[in-house]
Amino acid sequence: MKTFKEYLTESKKSWKFKIKTVHELTDEQCDRIEKHLTKYDSTGLGAVKKTILQSAPRDFPNHKGYEVFTYEFETDRVASGWQIQNDIRNMMGVSHTGFKVKGEHEPDEEIPAGKQEEYKVKLADEKYSEQEKVDHKDHYGEDHKSKFIEELLKLRKKDQKENGQWVI
Repeated sequence: MKTFKEYLTESKKSWKFKIKTVHELTDEQCDRIEKHLTKYDSTGLGAVKKTILQSAPRDFPNHKGYEVFTYEFETDRVASGWQIQNDIRNMMGVSHTGFKVKGEHEPDEEIPAGKQEEYKVKLADEKYSEQEKVDHKDHYGEDHKSKFIEELLKLRKKDQKENGQWVI
């Protein structure tokens, strides 16, 4: 039978976060952030990942024509992305528009209430109500095959008559 300590070590959880910025962080800034993240039992920042130049990055729609730099890290303590984001912003004096922290366990930002219809997911509609109705017999099945063969025979006869060949 397992001891209580073994159960605790097996149930150890970690939470993954991403820091996204429109400006690349310097080594000094990364060191300061890593030092601050020890408060959450973090393993440190991962290597920087950079996106291609985007006209309007998803997380930063007000920053036109920027690359987004992403730094990943894990913590052993529960925290919200908003809490970590505000701690780092206050510590470093970073602007609120070009810096975000988001956890993988947190949902994406919600769609504004007035734009719910604009962002309606079309695949969620099982009946495809916006699509035109299609008669499937026109596109497949035995009737479609026989019509297709008849049309080919008509074209063949027409082509043979034009060329002066024997028509069956």
